[in-house]
Amino acid sequence: MNELEGGKKAVLLSSGMTAISAALHLLSPGDSLLVNKLIYGCSYHFFNDFCNQFDISVDFVDLLTSDGVSKLDDGPDMVFFETPTNPFLKTINIEEISQRVKRANPKSLVVVDNTWATSLFQKPLKLGADISLHSNSKFNGGHSDLISGLAITNNSELGERIAAYSFYNGCLPDPSSAWLLRRGLQTLGVRLERQIKSTSIIADYLRKNPMVDEVFFPKIDGKQLTNYGGLIFFHLHVKSFDAVKTFMSELELFDEGTSMASVTSAVANPWNGSHLSMNEDEKKSIGLDEFVIRLSFGLEDVDDLIDDIDRAFLCAESVN
Repeated sequence: MNELEGGKKAVLLSSGMTAISAALHLLSPGDSLLVNKLIYGCSYHFFNDFCNQFDISVDFVDLLTSDGVSKLDDGPDMVFFETPTNPFLKTINIEEISQRVKRANPKSLVVVDNTWATSLFQKPLKLGADISLHSNSKFNGGHSDLISGLAITNNSELGERIAAYSFYNGCLPDPSSAWLLRRGLQTLGVRLERQIKSTSIIADYLRKNPMVDEVFFPKIDGKQLTNYGGLIFFHLHVKSFDAVKTFMSELELFDEGTSMASVTSAVANPWNGSHLSMNEDEKKSIGLDEFVIRLSFGLEDVDDLIDDIDRAFLCAESVN
């Protein structure tokens, strides 16, 4: 998982949210933060709370629009985004964002949450980002038995500041978590190879299914994102939330909950899960409604997974 240019600094932290917190603590009162609005719901509220507490201005924009990108010309002190995004798996061009904001403010820090792409398929630091963050609880750990985060940078000064934050704030992972992460990284490539195949097959199946309005899948351009798999979103073609609940509850091979990117498959409804902390207007402002489903594929046989989804569709259709 070599994501470093020259191997400067990788800091292991106690959780993914701790990694985000460590990055934000590089800012000072009076600084400005620009955040792409398609992010994990808890991150959205954490940014607001943190910036209010420390007198940092924060602006949530859509970096896939010209209006959003134009905000980079104001020279914010930090730009933060996930790519692929949560939700909808949209791809934000790391190189273009980095170059544009640094023309306006050479000292601006570009922070990319690289959790879903993983270091195997996307290397933000080589595209101009200053810090790459990971929630090791997802693909890196791979077994839903680990809480850990990771911050990677090629800037030795930033690395030392993040390491100091981790030490003085008690954010160091315990030895057991470090061992579990080591185990997970040893099988990351093998797991993703299987999950990529399953994701491709199931995505094609969903695109052809009348119970699906749209399948959300990132753009694999071969330059920024070289491959992808394990997690997709789709919009369920139903009229009631009861049909959504029926679909999810009828699945037998997919665990229901917030766990994802594991050896076992999982299903979630972002409206009531990953983005529950956002109010209705905030969720609608990013295009999220209660009919969006997130599927995470494990190592089960892909035909068994499709059979399970197909049966759940029939049950959802019966209550629609």
